[in-house]
Amino acid sequence: MRPNYAQDAPPTVISVGGADYRCKVDYRVWIEVLRVMRRIDPSAQSQENLRMIDEIQHLVFGGVLAEEDPAEVMTAVAEFSRGYPGLPVQGDAGDALFSFDWDINAIVIAIRNQSGIDLSYRRTEPFHWWEFLLEFQTLCGEHYILNLMEARSYRGRDKELLRRKRMCALPVEETESNRTAAEAFSAMFEGGGEGETNDADRDED
Repeated sequence: MRPNYAQDAPPTVISVGGADYRCKVDYRVWIEVLRVMRRIDPSAQSQENLRMIDEIQHLVFGGVLAEEDPAEVMTAVAEFSRGYPGLPVQGDAGDALFSFDWDINAIVIAIRNQSGIDLSYRRTEPFHWWEFLLEFQTLCGEHYILNLMEARSYRGRDKELLRRKRMCALPVEETESNRTAAEAFSAMFEGGGEGETNDADRDED
């Protein structure tokens, strides 16, 4: 059976090259990780890409995993970012329906109103990214974020609904999706490369 919330606690390590590395799990860290990942251009081999990949490793592990292949590290990070396994995505995703950058206030308030979990600045202890994704994915009812997503998903010809869609549209970002980025990391790092000294925790199997 695939990992699930009923039987399996969300992980606190990420496996790379046969070793488990302790990782940051708070949802705010992973929102930042996704933001940096979207800025990576997988079609280019640039110092800026390498800098952002190092930044992601510092966010996730507290340092660069110098003993591991950066491509494998980033593939594992991208996999962790998806949370508990769910249904595979079918068809064209179309326009973005939400943004953790722009919609985070509405998402945090919706989770508070539905589950009673306060994820605002008042919370000092970590809240696991995988649990945050579950809370977000299971929102229902009349939450403002769901109304926004419904407006953004409209595909018809009604002028008023199209007007609302334009009003609710997210800013256009000149970035690549982290889904396509993860697939191109291996090609980017062919031939290997040097990284910073590893200052992350490493738990050998």
